[in-house]
Amino acid sequence: MPCRVPPSELSAFIAKLLAKAEAFVINKVNEEVNKIREELLGQTCPPVEEIERILKIRDTLINMILGLKKKIEPVKKVADQMEPPIESARVVVTILQTIPIPTTIGGPGPIGVIFSIPIGIQNRYADLLRISCMIVENLSSDVQAIRTLADLTFSKIDPLLAKLQSIDIKLSACVEQMNEEDRNRILSSIDNLPSNLALAKNSDSDNNVFSYKNYTIKIVEDPNSPNFAKRRFAQVENESGVVLMRGPSSFSSSTRILIDEIKFRINNQLP
Repeated sequence: MPCRVPPSELSAFIAKLLAKAEAFVINKVNEEVNKIREELLGQTCPPVEEIERILKIRDTLINMILGLKKKIEPVKKVADQMEPPIESARVVVTILQTIPIPTTIGGPGPIGVIFSIPIGIQNRYADLLRISCMIVENLSSDVQAIRTLADLTFSKIDPLLAKLQSIDIKLSACVEQMNEEDRNRILSSIDNLPSNLALAKNSDSDNNVFSYKNYTIKIVEDPNSPNFAKRRFAQVENESGVVLMRGPSSFSSSTRILIDEIKFRINNQLP
């Protein structure tokens, strides 16, 4: 029976893994976001207590999305890590294809045949070349499939983030209509969102300055935002203080959310 390479199950396994995460996170976030948007559609803003509740729900939903992103991140890294061995395998295949293997040395005449490679050895060599080609093709297909799956999941996340951003804008507009006491209450609620509690326990940083890898992350107030509802964003600086990137500006996102969002971009866009 001829040798064969069984089809890879890697991409199928990753597809099931991502599908399971998507089904829970994306559906849940969509459901809750639509409820909040309906609640905020009216001309009159909800009471302060209700806005505090919405802030906490939004905080939880963004955490769920960031958690999904963190699951996708190592999946994409798997594809990147597979590239070097695939390239090495391609080189091996090329070498095998170019090795000259004489089947017979010598021939008719007084000397006759000096050396001859048996047909069985030639067939085994051909099988080795064929199997090597199949392995390279399977691995290459896996890499492409994994990247496509990851990109597809990201494409489903972006619309959700856009909806959450629209909620942020509406909440900021509601704060504009509040008296000073209620406004301060909402700002205090943002400072004490659940995700910030984890940040306080796990960070020794002060003044909204944090270290990550070889970079400095700073939480900066958006100078273009109104004084009554300051928006903030995270920015990344190198060792020389040069700003390398900035995250999205937000009124209602916690410090922890701003940091986690920019960390994800660092992991994917900076060395």
